[in-house]
Amino acid sequence: MKIEVKRNDLLRILEHVQSVVEKRNAIPILSNVKITATSDGTLELEATDMDISISDSVKCTVLEAGNITLPAATFYEIVRKSPEKTAVLIDTTQQPSLGLITIGTSEFNLPTLPAEEFPSFQVGKATNKFHIHSEILKNLLAKTRHAISNDETRYYLNGIYLHPATSDEGGQVLRAVSTDGHRLARAQTLLPEGCEAMAGVIIPKKAVGEIIKLLESYVGEVEVSLSDKKISLKIGTTDFYSKLIDGKFPDYERVIPKNNDKYMEVSRENLLRSIDLVISISNDKTRAVKFNIEPSKLTVLATSEINGNSKGVQEMPVNYNSSEIITIDFNSRYVLDSLGAIDGDTVRVALSSGAGAVIAQDANENNCIYILMPMQV
Repeated sequence: MKIEVKRNDLLRILEHVQSVVEKRNAIPILSNVKITATSDGTLELEATDMDISISDSVKCTVLEAGNITLPAATFYEIVRKSPEKTAVLIDTTQQPSLGLITIGTSEFNLPTLPAEEFPSFQVGKATNKFHIHSEILKNLLAKTRHAISNDETRYYLNGIYLHPATSDEGGQVLRAVSTDGHRLARAQTLLPEGCEAMAGVIIPKKAVGEIIKLLESYVGEVEVSLSDKKISLKIGTTDFYSKLIDGKFPDYERVIPKNNDKYMEVSRENLLRSIDLVISISNDKTRAVKFNIEPSKLTVLATSEINGNSKGVQEMPVNYNSSEIITIDFNSRYVLDSLGAIDGDTVRVALSSGAGAVIAQDANENNCIYILMPMQV
């Protein structure tokens, strides 16, 4: 194989594919990126960790077609650190076991492995296929990924549950849900055409992160295909494939409070800053924060016995529709994560009289809700 490609074009697709490669691999070929050059002037790069596969392509000058694999991390660093607007020459015609990389006056020899050893990632026959705009899909995933569980014993919570559902208003929606048992995030959008008969799927956490990264650099329609055990996305010139989590997501509707009739509205920025400020005194693992809610005022308080009974207190004005004073404790990180996923200036928090779960959401839209369980202290 012998090709010449613009450095910026190569870096763009290399950034897409190499991030899926694990730093430590028991199987050497999985540390490599597969490079294929075809006689029509196409250069394709592919990487996989056996659960996820990403491929992308770019036009190049093909002096001799062929394929090879190169160490992904090293190859990426060489291209990334090379000057912009230069050409990259990749040549394995002289010595197939070593890839000669020439960029300007720089030369590198990298060990190769045969492309024939690179694993094939077969998606299988698609049972559902639909199109969705990149911004909408990114929004669904980005607003729910923070609540994905890391508890591997409950592996069915280690991803985002994507499924068709009926909204509270009765319309059909595509919904993304995640939970770790202490909090829940739910986002939804109008149901795209083709999703009506879609079975719910659980997209693994790593795949969610890779999809979001790809969507951040692309604006347009995304083609989504689902088979029994895998999902594939066509994002511009990038093809993304991932295994799905084989498990049953719990009935999350049961944990969404139905009778929270007390509402507090507060500035999102003020609440974020206040929580972040008062927990500065705490080195505790959970960094618990106490909310004391009363008419027109919210007091945010944190204490720490480890730091010599330190205490931090911050007050702020709120709109509150009840005269009942409510005191409730939260894991501060869970609250901050939820606030960070809300875009609007004002947060609405729905509460009950007891120590039940609360609902937080943008005061001006209801497509995303966040459920927070109080801490028992």
